[in-house]
Amino acid sequence: MDDEILEQLRERYASGNLIVFAGAGVSAAAGMPTWKQLAERLRDRARRKGADPAVVDEIQQYIASNQLINALSAAKLALGPQDFNWTVDKELDDTGREVPEVAQAIAALKPRLKAVLTTNIDRFLERAFQGEWRMVDRPTADIAMDRRFILKLHGTLRAWDTWVFSRDQYDRAIFGSPLLQDAFGALYRTHSILFVGFGLADDNIDQTLARVRALAGGQPPMHFALLPKGVPPFRRRLLEESGVRLIVYENQAGDHAEVAQLLLGLEPAAAPAQPPPRVATPAPAPQPASSAHPTAVPPANTHPAKARPVRVFFSYASRDEELLARLEAHMSPLKREGLIAPWHSGKIGAGEDLERAIGEQLEAADLILLLVSASYLASEQGDAQVARAMERRAAGQAAVVPILLRPCDWETTRFAELQAVPRDKKPVSKWSDEDEAFLQVAREIRAVVTKLRASLR
Repeated sequence: MDDEILEQLRERYASGNLIVFAGAGVSAAAGMPTWKQLAERLRDRARRKGADPAVVDEIQQYIASNQLINALSAAKLALGPQDFNWTVDKELDDTGREVPEVAQAIAALKPRLKAVLTTNIDRFLERAFQGEWRMVDRPTADIAMDRRFILKLHGTLRAWDTWVFSRDQYDRAIFGSPLLQDAFGALYRTHSILFVGFGLADDNIDQTLARVRALAGGQPPMHFALLPKGVPPFRRRLLEESGVRLIVYENQAGDHAEVAQLLLGLEPAAAPAQPPPRVATPAPAPQPASSAHPTAVPPANTHPAKARPVRVFFSYASRDEELLARLEAHMSPLKREGLIAPWHSGKIGAGEDLERAIGEQLEAADLILLLVSASYLASEQGDAQVARAMERRAAGQAAVVPILLRPCDWETTRFAELQAVPRDKKPVSKWSDEDEAFLQVAREIRAVVTKLRASLR
């Protein structure tokens, strides 16, 4: 085992930016069928149900070449949706089975782990986390902003309508929305992924790694995979070209027991408690005769540290400076209460590097407000700021709120799927009372700020 790579994995985990991607091997450790075994059982059922021998042979060919997603898709076509779903549900039902040790080891990483992705539809991981983490079977466009969730990419047991067993279903479910694709792209670019429970010839991981290579834009981030000894040279090269560092274990007993041990080793052991130093205690000072009770010692301040203000970045066009000033006025109570620290390019002093100042503030912002108008959409600087804002939002680093100032074709933009304000999509300039519109916007921003401050504590 490469100690240097293992140490890099520990560093990624300690940073809070590690995601575990759990494959079928995690469930197989509890005696559940692997994807290959499931495909074989579906093939056998299709044969027993009198399916066309050519169709059964096609399923077998896919199984033999480890194209398991294709094998499952062909089996579903042969059996029909109802029979296929019933069979899969029965085969992958984890009721009465003990949660495998490797799933428990993944759950033990919850103090610093960002999230868990899995292609498994059984409930072992939810049971291992004991319901403390949210289970997601229908990802949303802001999924990368969240933490402490289990994203089930192929759906979950019993909910047949969530299942994903073909490539076209996977593409529609995960990458059908441009905004959702941006979110997953940011997830793969800005977080390290640890693959656990995938085989060397698993096309599930091949498909995922192909996505990683495409979304990384030729610069794959550092990912990791726990694999048993015996990775062939070409396979190793393919993984490494996808940015995957291999942590190879011996697997001497053939039960992959080392995987749970490696996972548990990521969480640093608590330092043994040290006895407090012995300090000579002075004799108590004599109390005045008139004192009925000793003077009370004021307790130490046990109040939690106050959350810092939310850093707010205004992205706007120069033509809209007047509307920006009016928005700032409506938001001034938030600033006075210490809830926000607002910033926009109008605050840059003479002689300062304009581009650098804007870039630094944009990177530091917790909340980015897009002041939308035709002038803003026509601005190259605005376009660049929108692109970076959406990347930071997808990576879970900032919230983004479009504020509609003037009528324009904003619903074709990359932020069109975000909730804009005013909520009725009527631009501020079209209101009979613009102050009423700004009041609604300020209230919406207060709600967002309140939510953000809870995460800054």
